[in-house]
Amino acid sequence: MTQVSQLTRTVGEALKINPKERVPKLEVRRSHQDRPEVHDLVGDRYILGRNTSKCDIVIQTPLVSQIHAQIVRDRSQKKSQFILQDQDSTNGIYRQKQRLKSVPLKHKMQITLGPPEMQDAAIIRYLDPPPWYIRSLQYTGLGIGAIAGALILAIAWEVSKVPDLKPLPVTQQGPVEVLAGDGIKRLDPTDIANHTEYATLGEFGQFIPKAVIASEDTSFYWNIGVDPWGVARAIVTNVQTRGERLEGASTITQQLARNILGKTYVGTDDSAGRKWREAAAAIKLTFTYNKDEIMRLYLNRAYAGYGVYGFKDAAKLYFNKEASQLTLSEAATLVGLLPSPETINPFKNKNLAIEYRNRILNRMAELGMISDQDADRARRSVLILNEAAKTKLQGSTAPYYYSYVFEELEELLGKNFAREGNIVVETNLDLAMQRAADKALKDAVANDGGAYGFSQGAIVTVNSEDGSLLAMTGGVSYQASQFNRASQALRQPGSTFKLFSYAAAIDQGISPNTAFGCSSLSGVAGCRGGAGAIDMYRGFAQSENVVAIRVAERAGLNKVVEMAKNLGITAKLDESSNMVLGGNEVKILEMAGAYAAVVNQGRYFKPHAIRRILDTNDCKNPKDRQTCRVVWDAKTAIVPRQALDAGVASVMVDLMRGVVASGTGGSAAIPQAEAIGKTGTTDEARDLWFIGAVPRRNLVTAVWLGNDEGVTSGSSGIAASVWGNYMSQAVR
Repeated sequence: MTQVSQLTRTVGEALKINPKERVPKLEVRRSHQDRPEVHDLVGDRYILGRNTSKCDIVIQTPLVSQIHAQIVRDRSQKKSQFILQDQDSTNGIYRQKQRLKSVPLKHKMQITLGPPEMQDAAIIRYLDPPPWYIRSLQYTGLGIGAIAGALILAIAWEVSKVPDLKPLPVTQQGPVEVLAGDGIKRLDPTDIANHTEYATLGEFGQFIPKAVIASEDTSFYWNIGVDPWGVARAIVTNVQTRGERLEGASTITQQLARNILGKTYVGTDDSAGRKWREAAAAIKLTFTYNKDEIMRLYLNRAYAGYGVYGFKDAAKLYFNKEASQLTLSEAATLVGLLPSPETINPFKNKNLAIEYRNRILNRMAELGMISDQDADRARRSVLILNEAAKTKLQGSTAPYYYSYVFEELEELLGKNFAREGNIVVETNLDLAMQRAADKALKDAVANDGGAYGFSQGAIVTVNSEDGSLLAMTGGVSYQASQFNRASQALRQPGSTFKLFSYAAAIDQGISPNTAFGCSSLSGVAGCRGGAGAIDMYRGFAQSENVVAIRVAERAGLNKVVEMAKNLGITAKLDESSNMVLGGNEVKILEMAGAYAAVVNQGRYFKPHAIRRILDTNDCKNPKDRQTCRVVWDAKTAIVPRQALDAGVASVMVDLMRGVVASGTGGSAAIPQAEAIGKTGTTDEARDLWFIGAVPRRNLVTAVWLGNDEGVTSGSSGIAASVWGNYMSQAVR
């Protein structure tokens, strides 16, 4: 669309707007540091993205797709409303940390184009304030006086139900031990195995308590344990969103109450009921202990990342000091971790940690806790970290795998469970395979990346017999980028997606010996061997696109989608030839799981890193972890599902055998055992794939090569070669 046509459309639509109607605005920032651009939303539809010719609002940042999202006016309601819709972008749209497909825009709502933790994520903010008289009616309608009285009575009743808090329940935080598949090697990289606490508040020094108050709860020393406005705001937000999002604003005392009574009285779910019980427990804490004691308890138990609890242990880890020895700059840095210890982490992202440090320093100066001169001096201080600990953390065994364990832990047991500590997580990690996978990817980028234009990759190995995740390499260097391309990235699978089309056809009773025409289709070239017809064995082995499309159409595109979903693909799939040729984006780990199910006679296990979770708070013999209570066990919790008929799976194994024996995957052959698999290359060679298996060893591995942004000049044969080099080591 040209600029002239855009202007014409905008002016034309503007004429339809009632002159008295307020015009919503959209603020757009290309990054967290960028100044916003303001756009008046007078039309009914706007396209957002990097493409200057097709987009109405152009946002030039690497995480934004060519066509990323659109804003559409919904006039079906009494009051028209704009809706933001994702246009199948690579990095998605997020509100806080939740990825969305679409969201009705409300005043002051902020959305990021791309994951919010990424520095290059673009930020949009919708502004459409209601008229003053509407706001007045809303506030007066609350009936503040009556509701406040009812709340006081209700809280008093709830406080009476809170368990006795003297003495406090024993909830000393311990480490989260993550063990490799041998049950011996620890993956968690910290040396702080035993949590220790300070006995007096003074031992934390003068800066940490002040910084925590400035960051978390400025009314700490005079409130009754809760911020009434914060609680009211949380309840209203919960009602408005029907429980989908819970507003925060917890005081220091509320956070401590959740820590102490989370498992017994308060609960760990995100609900209005949990917030209510948390407030009651905080009030009881306030009337049971003095403020200094509450602060000491909080500072001893706050989570600081890497399985470390309390500012005593955090000071040792990040600065190799006692807490009382920390400078103002260092203390503010540690307190800056509290909102998100794994993200705002000086070992992972020093610039982000400094940004949060400076916010706290500014707030402390505003509150008169420190002078402006002290704040300026601290901001201009060089942050000297504990480099020995940092080196060990970043060089720890299987960092991508270790990080994924916590993703899985949150999925299995809730996001707060890992922070409770005192657990042992036994994983399925094969250390030898992991080392081989890391080396294979680094060697591929070092030796061939320059010549073929790729700088990144991912390797995933799954045991097809039970779905256990044996190795995961999510990038070339965890130190350079913590983004896990194996589990988090969405990439186009190319011809590896043809597995689902062929499996759907065979499942529908179509014989693999059936011949399909090789003549070209609209936009798709004919077979490499010319016109005529070839059977499914040859079509799959040679990865002929026109044959795959005809096979999929014969089976039914809806059946192809159904087959992919049955085999564990969760991404959105459109019923089109683009889908058949791998044009929809999927996760690498899910593709590995799908191929593993085919190799496993159609029995699907969701790929999983965790084998068992043990509660070290509940052991018959504290010195023997094997006597501890088993919280979760994959053997009993993960039940296989017959996602594909065993006979169909057997035929698909035969088809994959031909790919390596006489087709496009010849470079994946290994001398130790028969290999099978499928190659895949996307348009402009953006993504290079090989997913293969060694059935006799129950090993399935997916290899992806490419760039986070941009095309390559290679082919899937390179990925097949990397697969062969790696698997020849792995099967040993």
